[in-house]
Amino acid sequence: MKIPLMEYDQALALSLELIKHTPAVEEIALEDAMGRILSQSVVAREPLPKATNSAMDGFALRLEDVGRPLEIVQTIYAGQNVKGIQIPTGACAKIMTGALVPKGAEIVVPFEEMDFFNHKQAQAPAKTFKQGANIRFMGEDIHQDELIAHMGTRIHAGTIALLASQGIARVQVFKQLKIAIFSSGDEVVALGTQAQEHQIYDSNAPMLASLLKSYGHHIVHIGRLGDNLESQCQAMQTWGDYDVVVSSAGVSVGDRDYFKDALLQQGAIIHYHGVNLKPGKPIMLASFTSSVRPTFVFGMPGNPVSCMLTCLTLVLPMLEKLAGACGQDEILRVPLSEPLFFKGQRLHLVLGHVKQGVFTPYRHNRYGSGAIDALGACNALALIKPGVLEVKESVEVLFYQRFL
Repeated sequence: MKIPLMEYDQALALSLELIKHTPAVEEIALEDAMGRILSQSVVAREPLPKATNSAMDGFALRLEDVGRPLEIVQTIYAGQNVKGIQIPTGACAKIMTGALVPKGAEIVVPFEEMDFFNHKQAQAPAKTFKQGANIRFMGEDIHQDELIAHMGTRIHAGTIALLASQGIARVQVFKQLKIAIFSSGDEVVALGTQAQEHQIYDSNAPMLASLLKSYGHHIVHIGRLGDNLESQCQAMQTWGDYDVVVSSAGVSVGDRDYFKDALLQQGAIIHYHGVNLKPGKPIMLASFTSSVRPTFVFGMPGNPVSCMLTCLTLVLPMLEKLAGACGQDEILRVPLSEPLFFKGQRLHLVLGHVKQGVFTPYRHNRYGSGAIDALGACNALALIKPGVLEVKESVEVLFYQRFL
């Protein structure tokens, strides 16, 4: 009996519900934390700025003294202690950006706005200045003990700068997922060797490995699974060493597609096999649950476009939750450059390029699941819901070019 395809939303929800455990935690140096996921929230140790300082190079003075010549009584540099320094009426201090503001000073007037100044005297223009002009006050950006980074967020360069500003040298992060990448098929040959006419180069494994590495996962490229049941069963005996195994090809219904049979013989549970989307229908999710933590197995379509798009839409969301991340890649609605037409009741995945905020489908959405050129030419993926036959104005888009 033919088993009906699982709907995309059901398959995604099922995969997320399977995750019952939290990843292990480790402490690493902040400078090594790019792309890693915080395992605990972080609060500010100090206010930011930690002390009231000048936002400009200029002169610090009292409001009552604008419009008249003032004696320059002090020059204050960043890093200088201003304890004991006070600006009296009728005087000012030359001050540099980042320098602490001394007592008595109510504003800082930039050099370029002064009426005149020399090494002895300076005069600010006779105009209205707001109290505190060009001064950064202690704690105006962040208060002490304020939450500055949430558990489950991925660390980027801005996070590192913020944590470093607090003197934080080491952070608690979730351990990286250990993911094994396999390719399947006797026709597949590794890069660096010469493919014969009847062979193809392994493009799926490098593609998947680079994509998953960009999300901070630890990737092990194991090699190729042969097109025979015995060798696949033997290979699966080591899969308990990994959090996730991703294997491309061998999940369809061909005479030599043994992947599902091998999984079942080795005691795996098949959670779904076949999802109602185009391209990528044959995708499979299974798991081995005999160990302390399960090993999840994705069987990916062999066609490169199908493999990539199912990875973006079904594999990555599950990996994000499994890795401890609290969010998913955002899907945005953007204008469409030309109408799109569809047949059938599947979720359609359409490659294209977003430029100046407009999504243009690749080759007017006329390309096959083996069109590797589409992956390199595009930067976004439109998701068209099942049952939609025509789209004219806008589409929901997932951006898939990622740089960490």
